[in-house]
Amino acid sequence: MWPANGQGTERKGMMDKRMKRWGVVLLAVCLLLLVFAGALTAIVDPYFHYHKPLAGLAYPLDNERYQNDGIVKHFDYDALITGTSMTENFRASELDELFGVNTVKVSLAGASYKEVNGLVETALEANPDIRMVVRSVDGLWLAQDKDYMAYVGFPTYLYDDNIINDVNYVLNRSILNDTVRVIKNTLGGGETTSFDDYENWQDRLQFGEEAIGYVPEKKLEGSVPITQENYEAIEANLSQNFIALAKSYPDTQFYLFFPPYSICWWDAQYRKGALEWQLLAEKYAIELLLECENVHLFSFSTEFEMICDLDNYADDSHYSEEINSRILEWMRDGTHELTRENYMDYWEEEYDFYMNYDYEGRFPYPETQETGSAVGED
Repeated sequence: MWPANGQGTERKGMMDKRMKRWGVVLLAVCLLLLVFAGALTAIVDPYFHYHKPLAGLAYPLDNERYQNDGIVKHFDYDALITGTSMTENFRASELDELFGVNTVKVSLAGASYKEVNGLVETALEANPDIRMVVRSVDGLWLAQDKDYMAYVGFPTYLYDDNIINDVNYVLNRSILNDTVRVIKNTLGGGETTSFDDYENWQDRLQFGEEAIGYVPEKKLEGSVPITQENYEAIEANLSQNFIALAKSYPDTQFYLFFPPYSICWWDAQYRKGALEWQLLAEKYAIELLLECENVHLFSFSTEFEMICDLDNYADDSHYSEEINSRILEWMRDGTHELTRENYMDYWEEEYDFYMNYDYEGRFPYPETQETGSAVGED
């Protein structure tokens, strides 16, 4: 027997009300979960966007471009280690011991001068009492455009002061996973990653000639000339990304160094016809950087035994943690520091060694009689 029209309409109305009620409840639950997740991320703050680490929580440090900005803004420190992967194996505790400072290490693998300089600038704006900055001056970037950014895809919501786009931080599923990871790490008895271990790759790679597997390229004829445009690019690059900050913060001591690349790297320059270009570019960079009284500039390219021993290297340029330790000790002792008085002696020794090294004897190419043409040569 079919229900009367009125009774059916009444039942349908009741069902609609129940559906609406459940819809409201479900929406409320979803909103509460979102609020809870957002609040949890904001409170734990795995990338230190709002505050330094909370006491009692164990934070994994393993995401440089997401965590470094928060570290330099909110941590307590008076010394900074930064630069490319050439600085990732530094042990902050060693710098602390050697110089009596409190260090954070905020390396940026593969970074251009501009990217690293932006991080140093942020650090000095947040903490103008920084006593010292240890930073690499990677030779391959010398004549790069001053605004070149090697890395793309920055989480800009972490770098700006726009609170509105923080929704990308507090309501981000990937970041929520890192928030939960902090909690799990804490409950599991873990500790916050030390700045000795932060992105340290020493134990992840093999070292030595076999591990490097260097294969020399065919030697090109001629050489790459260094041009006036190259010199102008070097000056613009260093002026914007090193010298300006050094002059703006005269009480901060900048310990800058040219990373000691292996003999394989020098061989590659030789085969490209860029060996003399590199040496002349470095000489000009030295002269520019030594204009700043608070810059302590170091280069270790005359540590020939170290550079020619491939057991110190994981590839043509990346050296072992032991060399990072030596660099800090050399900085403490003033060994290999370049000055206006001694830099020409250093450079002439470097020039003589690398321009006259027996690259063909060390890295023989099976078809040495076949040659090409160097870049920039007809």
